[in-house]
Amino acid sequence: MSYQWQAGHNYPLWRCTKKACRKAVGYLQGTWFEGSHLSLKDIFQLSYYFSRQTHTYEEIYFDMQREDGSRPNPNSVSEWMEFYRQICGTYFAMHPTKLGGPGMVVEIDETVITKRKYNRGALRAEEQWVFGIVERGTGRCALWPVERRDAATLLQLIQHFVVPNTTIMSDMWAAYNRIDQLPELYSHYTVNHSENFIDPETGAHTQTIEGTWSHFKKAHRERAGTARTLFLDYVNEFCWRRRFKGPNVLYHLWTQIKEIYPIV
Repeated sequence: MSYQWQAGHNYPLWRCTKKACRKAVGYLQGTWFEGSHLSLKDIFQLSYYFSRQTHTYEEIYFDMQREDGSRPNPNSVSEWMEFYRQICGTYFAMHPTKLGGPGMVVEIDETVITKRKYNRGALRAEEQWVFGIVERGTGRCALWPVERRDAATLLQLIQHFVVPNTTIMSDMWAAYNRIDQLPELYSHYTVNHSENFIDPETGAHTQTIEGTWSHFKKAHRERAGTARTLFLDYVNEFCWRRRFKGPNVLYHLWTQIKEIYPIV
């Protein structure tokens, strides 16, 4: 079927040249852009800001002044940033993270994220525990919000994210005691943080993941906290940026959008 270019009301249209058809459709139909209230220029510009992570939402809004002096709706800016953030989570759902391998070391740990909020006039702290795994040498990581820090929860996550025959280093949290008994044949080394930062006999330490927690919490503070409903999206974004850091992050973002939302 051949098409010819024809001007539409908001976007150009493709119209079938066959006399029996003459059907016209918007050229964004069947794509990720269908139904958007923003121009393609705005959408691509927002993807650049998301990739570079150099501007706040307020700075993005004021920086995106169009030729006619108008700016995109602030709600649209927030929505599209969330769309890009969801791409990160969908990518990991399609390509599950696998860390470590023979001859490689991963570090594991848990941390708590605290958010202060008012409830009926009283200030209280809302806590969210996060379990983390970081691969030494690459910085690739897997972080996962957890409600419990027991062996049943954490060992299952280790088996899901860590490749068999990997060396695992941790602190002496009791939930980790059976790691070297798992069928994946992990080697497990621990460090007693009440005595040493680095175990003097084995050299085991968890300084890599402790540095990861520092960066993760810094991002959390800069956002002034995160709504619980969006917390996993921000966790996925953090892991995604660790995986695809560098000058080609915008390329990776759009390559993944193309994979997740192929043209129908």
